Amino acid sequence: MTEKDPSKKLSTESYKGVRDFYPTDLFVQHFMFDTWRKAVQSFGYEEYDASVLENTEIYKAKSGDEIVNAQSYTFTDRGDREVTLRPEMTPTLARMVAARKRELGFPLRLFSIPNCFRYERPQRGRLREFWQLNVDLLTKKPSPRYDVEILQVVSTIMKAFQAKDSDYEIRVNSRAFINALYTDYYELNTEQALAFQKLTDKKNKISAEEFAAEYVKISDKKLLDVNDSSDLTFMKNMPGVKEPLDAILDTVALAKKEGIANIIFDTDIVRGLDYYTGLVFEVKDTDPQNNRALFGGGRYDNLVDIFEGAADESSISGVGFGYGDVAMQNFLESRNLIPPYQAATEILVCVLDDNEATVVYADEVAAELRQTGKNVAVNYTSRKYPDNIKLAEKLGIKNITVIGENEVTEKKFEVKQL
Repeated sequence: MTEKDPSKKLSTESYKGVRDFYPTDLFVQHFMFDTWRKAVQSFGYEEYDASVLENTEIYKAKSGDEIVNAQSYTFTDRGDREVTLRPEMTPTLARMVAARKRELGFPLRLFSIPNCFRYERPQRGRLREFWQLNVDLLTKKPSPRYDVEILQVVSTIMKAFQAKDSDYEIRVNSRAFINALYTDYYELNTEQALAFQKLTDKKNKISAEEFAAEYVKISDKKLLDVNDSSDLTFMKNMPGVKEPLDAILDTVALAKKEGIANIIFDTDIVRGLDYYTGLVFEVKDTDPQNNRALFGGGRYDNLVDIFEGAADESSISGVGFGYGDVAMQNFLESRNLIPPYQAATEILVCVLDDNEATVVYADEVAAELRQTGKNVAVNYTSRKYPDNIKLAEKLGIKNITVIGENEVTEKKFEVKQL
């Protein structure tokens, strides 16, 4: 065993891409989580959870090669099993639902706020460790009404944080529609379709010239645009494309009817995960300084089937989304929507001398205050009143009571608000 070098100090820095949560940081996280829970539960969603460790094979089956090969924390355990720290929650949810499919009632509304891990370059809005609100609606029969409900949940969450419609946009598309276009119009094979999907996914991150140069390597067809009336008419005359195109347009119209004014049909939205089959959407920040997707989701009609074989009449369809806490916090901070820190400790009891009677009475006062439901801390060491004031302010405690000789003699105390 190599001896430790006594002159070498351990770093106080955390592992790259993760965070330490001091009380002020955890206050913000709890604020976000509590707001998420209240908004989602108002639509009848129930909370669930699972282990952070998952069998790697379920991500290989449905999340896509990029997630497994490039972005996951995967290792072989002592039982020679391949295990992954979950990079997302949806495959785990699918496994759990498949395991108790006959015991559960559908439509099934579930949500969780799991801890997730992805090995990628840390940047604004994206870290290696994060928490993510996951909201999923699972049914035996898919319906545009359920798709719109999920979009309503999204809108309700944003409003719960006091965000205005002008602060963000809900941009939607349909994987069924774009897959039909890939086949019926662009005549792409599987490899070309995947390349087109990935190119579209990064369209807004590269220049128009770069996009055009990459596009001609995939197809020589004119790039269709649904915002062009002639292109839209052309697509509606294609039998294989018309049905999924009409379906997504109807979903947008229904969402607007339900009061979601800032919804936009955007064919550049494809989403990176492989299991989406219908509606896909992203919520985008409209702030020019943070012009990026905050979060997204979509419909996955066959995800549970990977645990049960081929789809049948009892197959389960799902629609949902995931909203990461890092992007959420950045959005709130940019608009000053985070409330000021409030310490959980409400009163600081200060002992002004080391007389045993003073200490005993201070403990009695603290116990009495706790019995009234207050959170109380006792400072046994700072003897001067100004020092106790400074300590309370540093800790964010709003009230203080001092216990000295007079208070012990009179058996009285006064709680003062700072």
